[in-house]
Amino acid sequence: MILVAGSTGFVGRSVVAQLAKEQPGQVRALVRNNSKGGEALRQMSGVEVVAGDVLDTAALARAMTGVETVLDFAAVTANFKNKQNLYEKVNSEGTRNLVAAAQTAGVKRFVLGSGLGTVEGKPGSYMRTRWESEEAVRNSQMAWTILQPSIMFGKGSEFFEAQARIIKIAPFAPVIGNGKTRFQPIFVEDYARCAVLTIADQTKIGQKLALGGSEYFTYQELINMICRVLGKKRLKLYLPLWAAGIQARLFNLLPKPPLTPATLELFDFDNITPDPQVIEHQYHFKPMRLQDYLDREGIQV
Repeated sequence: MILVAGSTGFVGRSVVAQLAKEQPGQVRALVRNNSKGGEALRQMSGVEVVAGDVLDTAALARAMTGVETVLDFAAVTANFKNKQNLYEKVNSEGTRNLVAAAQTAGVKRFVLGSGLGTVEGKPGSYMRTRWESEEAVRNSQMAWTILQPSIMFGKGSEFFEAQARIIKIAPFAPVIGNGKTRFQPIFVEDYARCAVLTIADQTKIGQKLALGGSEYFTYQELINMICRVLGKKRLKLYLPLWAAGIQARLFNLLPKPPLTPATLELFDFDNITPDPQVIEHQYHFKPMRLQDYLDREGIQV
């Protein structure tokens, strides 16, 4: 039995769908009681849905019955507001809870979805909570693997869709920093495939794997690409990080901000792997190109 935490999220739902096709009847999805995506999983053949979340230790204990492998994608990502210390609760405390429950139940394999470039970070930062999540897994007694993707594209990708929403309504295209920060976008379905393939790959045990698509792009190039897809011509407004920080704090007053202070932490470094063919070399398939996806699907706004 394989338990997927974060099963209704951007990555988790792709992972569950792929597992359901390959190992029907052996997939268990952990779903919060109030999750909007839970019903879709309940309708999916070959998937068992169990109620609970990573902050409910009793529910985690029940969910672990008969489980041999845990795939953990139950993280609050940087595009969400840090309401009521949500980053610390879910990313740090939640992962520790999940690891503890898995170890108590005798789970053998644990795969964590993290983020490329995760470092210890400053106390109280978003990055620190992602690092603490990794630390909980690294310090466990299970056969673990940590997957660190660059930004992801696909239906529901907040990185691309938030940019598109701003560009669509504003007379300019805001560019954070000097626009030269590099990213290596990876298709969410490809990342999910990597996670599924990792389960049975003994060579990945005890490894932290940085993953990205087959191309590097500067942030400015991504903005240009989004403008072309939307058919919008926009002047660029370059925002130094300090100015973007002020804007992010103002946006943070909105229910669903297009930019959060946590997102700016991704602009402190180039979000790329040393190897642009890392998926082909590690998992032996060719990932989707960003432009091919955008030509086919566009960007939801």
